[in-house]
Amino acid sequence: MLEICTFSLEDAFTAVEAGAERLEVCRDYRVGGLTPPSEWIFALKHSVNIPLVAMVRPRAGNFTYSPDEWAHMQASGLALRKAGAHALVFGGITAKGQLDVPRCKQFIQGVGLPCVLHRAFDELSDPTQGLEDAVSAGFSRILTGYGSVNRRLLQELKRQAGQRIEILPGGGIRSSNATTYTELGFRQLHSSAILDHERLEVHAEEVRALLSVLQRA
Repeated sequence: MLEICTFSLEDAFTAVEAGAERLEVCRDYRVGGLTPPSEWIFALKHSVNIPLVAMVRPRAGNFTYSPDEWAHMQASGLALRKAGAHALVFGGITAKGQLDVPRCKQFIQGVGLPCVLHRAFDELSDPTQGLEDAVSAGFSRILTGYGSVNRRLLQELKRQAGQRIEILPGGGIRSSNATTYTELGFRQLHSSAILDHERLEVHAEEVRALLSVLQRA
């Protein structure tokens, strides 16, 4: 399963045409992704036939949100669901660096869609406990960039997760290093497939190259 993270409608269509099997739909690459317009999800829902995972992140910066920001996120999540999102990706942490389990659980129950814990996970003070908290909150998947800095920890998290929650590696994954992850037993990868960090566009050939790595695994 190849998930491509896209930051415009044009990139989303490029990724799908190149063979992407799931889309994470965001805007504003330079700040790590923010909530996209619900109109993007509506347009994609009526144009493509792969799962759409919509980002819910109201602003750049840290992942510690005020009650008003949580309320705004809930409203955004419901709007994205109405537009056709199949799942949502979000996260929130406490000032002490722990997953905000009550708020995350409330969000997940409120939107009524499968939810992915995004790379707020990588900011947690204790990733091992964070994984347990993510399961407790009701997340179905964790997106993490730990593979780029600590592959042993990524492998340990995969083992700890078992069948309870999916671990989705991301963070700088390209066809040039993707075999590192397939050799660890991962069969789904997350990538922006961006090769030119000036133009910031999905590269169709890179999408196809990533798919080729997964197909050989």
